Amino acid sequence: MLASPNESGDARRSRYVTVCQQLLALALVLAALTPAAQTITMDVRPVSPSAGEHAGTRLHEAAATVPTAPVDPEVEEYSLTAPQGARLAPGALRASSRRTTAGGQQLTSDAVPVDGYGAIGVTWQHGAELEHDAITVTARTYDDGAWSGWTDVEYHDEHGPDPGSDEALRARPGTEALLVGDVDEVQVRIATEAAAPADMKLAVVDPGEARTTTREKPAIDTSTLDTDENAGVIESSEGDLTQRAAVTATKPKIFSRAQWGADESIRDKGSLHYYEVHAGFVHHTVNANDYTRAQVPSIIRGIYAYHVRSRGWSDVGYNFLVDRFGRIWEGRAGGVDRPVVGAHTLGYNDNAFAASAIGNFETARPSKAMIKAYGRLFAWKLSLHGVSANDAKQYVSSRNFKAINGHRDAGSTACPGINLYNKIGRIRTLATEAQQGWRGRELESSLIGNARPDLVLRRASDGKVFLRQIVPAKDGSGYRLGKKVATNLVLPDAGMILKAGDWNLDGYGDLIAKQGGDLWLYAGQGRGKFAAPTRLATGFGQVAKLAAVGDFTGDGKPDLMGQPKGGSMRIYPGNGASGLKASYAAYSPIKGTKQIPAGRWDGDGAPDTFVRTRSALTLYLGNGPGGLTTKKSMSLAIGSYNWLLGVSDVDLTGHGDLVARTRRTGELWVIPGTTSGFKAPVSIAGSGAEYDLVG
Repeated sequence: MLASPNESGDARRSRYVTVCQQLLALALVLAALTPAAQTITMDVRPVSPSAGEHAGTRLHEAAATVPTAPVDPEVEEYSLTAPQGARLAPGALRASSRRTTAGGQQLTSDAVPVDGYGAIGVTWQHGAELEHDAITVTARTYDDGAWSGWTDVEYHDEHGPDPGSDEALRARPGTEALLVGDVDEVQVRIATEAAAPADMKLAVVDPGEARTTTREKPAIDTSTLDTDENAGVIESSEGDLTQRAAVTATKPKIFSRAQWGADESIRDKGSLHYYEVHAGFVHHTVNANDYTRAQVPSIIRGIYAYHVRSRGWSDVGYNFLVDRFGRIWEGRAGGVDRPVVGAHTLGYNDNAFAASAIGNFETARPSKAMIKAYGRLFAWKLSLHGVSANDAKQYVSSRNFKAINGHRDAGSTACPGINLYNKIGRIRTLATEAQQGWRGRELESSLIGNARPDLVLRRASDGKVFLRQIVPAKDGSGYRLGKKVATNLVLPDAGMILKAGDWNLDGYGDLIAKQGGDLWLYAGQGRGKFAAPTRLATGFGQVAKLAAVGDFTGDGKPDLMGQPKGGSMRIYPGNGASGLKASYAAYSPIKGTKQIPAGRWDGDGAPDTFVRTRSALTLYLGNGPGGLTTKKSMSLAIGSYNWLLGVSDVDLTGHGDLVARTRRTGELWVIPGTTSGFKAPVSIAGSGAEYDLVG
């Protein structure tokens, strides 16, 4: 029976944002890799970095002057053409127009006032499609009694939410936001190959001014992130994931949305959704290049306001922004560690993230600090989702890309500017150097302590727990159960025994037993012996399909996954001997009787899992820090088996396998697994009939 254990205390919950950080050098982290996937919300729980500095990845933790409260930006829009089929009152159009001899049209706006550290952009009617070279927009500013020269306002038809998405239904085509700064007036000039599009508007953005500011270091420490329990669940969808095994890396510090003064009331919170991350794209904002450190928050607010209030997007389009000082800023809301779908790379948003460099890199060269920041960011973000930074073949929505790309690799655009695009090879190198391989995502199946997987078996007659390895038969045909290794555990009242991997990170495999609604950790001591139990968690009485699934969150610590009665499948992130961190949804509700951990079954960097019914087995692929995505029905007859569990490589072919027990006879089988399915079952000599519980 479970003895009366000493409780370790309530499981500690770390929160998403920590504020005080110190200067430190980033180091290599041997951590686990999570995959890319459609799920949902993801949680990252990285291990602490070591003291050594990795080449090219010194953490630049310069503080920033940031608002102490949200700042409300203002957008003033001036009509330049009438909406389709409508007329505007005399004087409502703020532009003069003339036809060109080539059949096109040229518009010149009125000079309009600019308030604050302003930005401008031009948009037109939803659904009006213009090729990027079919329109030219330039702007000039008036300040100190004189007009500037004309400056290009960039337009790329490859920026925006994906067609068919809810966000795209209200999106307006338009130019990029151009920073004009502290000037008195602005004027735009537009030349089109044909008639100008309907409902064209000039947007002038005042990013607002913070009433009070403070000096802060980055608020988001990616090594201590906690989950957003309110993040939404994404339903499953079919598709092919072709990620390679990858790794986790150094953990950057990121300035939060609050630190650039985001007014969260203006974005569409209901449109936040998640999918997969297979690759990353480098963009540039096409803004000015000579901004100061203190001006960065207002620049981001201007982009945010223009994207939301003029372009009609649900939030700022980019997942991250990087300034010329090497500082990383959180872009679109939803969690920097999760696969938040943005509006950045048209047609590829569902399967990628984007970081935009603040500046115009057609005309300027990116700083070394900016390039190093990109290397850190991409190393970490890709590794969370199971992607190697140097991977040359990642399937993104409809075609293959490298793991790290420029926006121009996805479409006809100059973005991210030739000078930044020429540095993408360097970014790949830095990101690859910052990633370090680690096999912690494999199923850890040996408690005895060698390469052969073993089973944890409870004898029905007395509740004693034994370990038995699966070893080759002496005649070379099939397998047999190795000798019994007695543990010091007697658990007749346990309803479940889980092989938890190295839960407390001391180098030995551990067990978790479930008794009623409580979970107890039995820390391994090697050679089949275990320490006295400590309570990990309570309240698991109504959690079905509970399984120890390995490191789903990519922080180097094993995790649990289960489905509360009436709820969605959830991740319960492990926190070592301290218990569990806050759970979060990993998938919509899954029908079935039992969850069976699968390790990295499909060969990418993400752990996967099976769910069985009485007669069918379904594989659910993992997507990154803690989620499931594509499901696949497996062609395997399992109706005669009452035991079915995932183990590591029994046949030593480099892939996980299953162990099954025939319900009627107690006969045991190895079912060799492959990335495409299963081989024929192979008998294990030695009956499992005397045991009533297996782990």
